[in-house]
Amino acid sequence: MILPDVNVLVYAFRRDAPDHARHREWLQSVLRGESAYGVSPQVLASLIRICTHPRIFGRPTPLEEALAFCQALTEPANCQLVQPGPRHWPIFIDLCQRTRAAGNLVQDAWFAALAIEHGCEWITLDRDFARFPSVRARPPF
Repeated sequence: MILPDVNVLVYAFRRDAPDHARHREWLQSVLRGESAYGVSPQVLASLIRICTHPRIFGRPTPLEEALAFCQALTEPANCQLVQPGPRHWPIFIDLCQRTRAAGNLVQDAWFAALAIEHGCEWITLDRDFARFPSVRARPPF
């Protein structure tokens, strides 16, 4: 099962994002497909935070639009909300220690642990995920 990172979803959502059309097309194929895909509620919260932030975007997304986009991602029958389970914390600690994570890499370790715990393939544009052993990460296309 795939599990998309916030950067992929922001690019699919925001028309002013780099390569928006390709990311949007990729996401639509996932939503319409038969294969299960995962969505992390923390990724959705991050998308809302980023897209509505006036210091990130000159024209931030209205809250209702960001919420509607997130709702549309979770509605298909093939969507599964992926949340930390009992193995998440030990995996996270191990990843942090093995990579000496600090700063933004700590959040990446949290998401890597989520993907590892649930056996998901992490779909991201962030090359930092290559630092984490055992995480399967790749770009959407």
